[in-house]
Amino acid sequence: MKTTFYLDGKKTTRKAVKELVGEERLKRMLKEAKETFLEDPMVQNDFFIGSGMLTIEFA
Repeated sequence: MKTTFYLDGKKTTRKAVKELVGEERLKRMLKEAKETFLEDPMVQNDFFIGSGMLTIEFA
């Protein structure tokens, strides 16, 4: 499953997100986003981080 990250609507890299939120928090967000996606693929996975809104998309 391919994972795409968007920060305030702009595509960003996993490395940049990890630097912003930390490795452990990123793992928790990915786990939660994946569970939500598997329940309902049409739900948008958004997380508020200090510097904006992070959207995680799966394909």
